[in-house]
Amino acid sequence: SEEHGVYWQPATAWMHVTWQSTTYEVVLFEWPGQMMRDQNRHYVLAPDRERGEAFYAAVCRWNNEVRGEVLVFSGGCFSKSDKLYAGIKAASFEQLVLDGSLKQQIREDFTRFVASRAIYEEAGVAWRRGALLVGPPGNGKTLCVKAIVRELGLPCLYIQSFEAQYSTPAKMVEAVFARARAQAPCILVLEDIDALLVPGARSLFLNELDGFASNAGVITLATTNHPERLDPSIVERPSRFDRKYHFELPSVETRAAYASLWNERLQPRLRLDDAGRVQVSELTEGFSFAYIQEVFVSATMHWMKDRDPVGLLPVALEQIRALRTQMMRIPDSSR
Repeated sequence: SEEHGVYWQPATAWMHVTWQSTTYEVVLFEWPGQMMRDQNRHYVLAPDRERGEAFYAAVCRWNNEVRGEVLVFSGGCFSKSDKLYAGIKAASFEQLVLDGSLKQQIREDFTRFVASRAIYEEAGVAWRRGALLVGPPGNGKTLCVKAIVRELGLPCLYIQSFEAQYSTPAKMVEAVFARARAQAPCILVLEDIDALLVPGARSLFLNELDGFASNAGVITLATTNHPERLDPSIVERPSRFDRKYHFELPSVETRAAYASLWNERLQPRLRLDDAGRVQVSELTEGFSFAYIQEVFVSATMHWMKDRDPVGLLPVALEQIRALRTQMMRIPDSSR
């Protein structure tokens, strides 16, 4: 297309690859398969079997490493996502605004844990960690997870689903934890865990998380908007998730801090003065961070259309009224 240009992808290719002073012929064949899925095969032509197997093993080891990517599990297999990794690299604790000292507690908890491996081993305590982030949507759980992953700098396994077309959820849970143990130290992320744990996965998940396997070096981060949907043994048993962090709707002081953070991102002529920020923070009682963000984004978009010389504040106040009306029409559990 004119927008994206021409996209090239080889269906058949013959490549010359040099590894450890030996040249190998790598042949790729691809053909249409059933159910709209292309089939492909790679063939390696080597001077002898020994060097061919060594080359193949080296490629498998290299492909198994995580370098500037996130391992995403979906449909029964892992794939690598540089897009998710870029999102993690763009996140930081400096962007996170939470009530009181919660942010500092979380940051110190995980950095101290990673630095304390020798102490755990000396005491004979399993060096593993689990945290459950609980609270209504839009209050910073996902950003917090990204900030932790970036801060610790460990490989990340992100689970999208335990369901697969040709296997069972239980088998998929086994595969995920096997890979996490092989990848350790690493971070295992289970976003919206209440939706991930379908009936066929729940029992084995509990065993894998806190069973006979050591899970040494595995940090499990799970989030949920609906803790009431989780098995009590997940929420209440400390050995499965050592800490539970609650991300509640922000207080007026925290809303003011978040409004200031967003205000700094605006062009100077659009920024609210101190009185305007106080007014916004007071009128957004019951708003999540996501809703406060929407106040600034939508107000900016509306201002750009009319370019009112009065400034952004009147537009922001109108957006607060509109969003509050919208919130009144949404059930509490979905906000």
